[in-house]
Amino acid sequence: MTINENTKLSDILAAYPWLLDELARTEPRAKPFLAMMNTPLAKMTLKKATVADAAKYLKRPASKLLEKLDGVIQGYESRN
Repeated sequence: MTINENTKLSDILAAYPWLLDELARTEPRAKPFLAMMNTPLAKMTLKKATVADAAKYLKRPASKLLEKLDGVIQGYESRN
């Protein structure tokens, strides 16, 4: 899957269902965001939210978040 700043978070999670757990383990700053994603409102919003939206919420450039996602995905897949 090619991920860019316009990719919907729901599409990423459908392709990589383990990603939230792996991000929680490797990215401590994302824990509040990840915890919020388990709320009913977030689950509804998740369908429309993009990588750019998540980056804005986390107060970091989308390019850095994309690098992090790519690194986590590659690291996980190389271990499994």
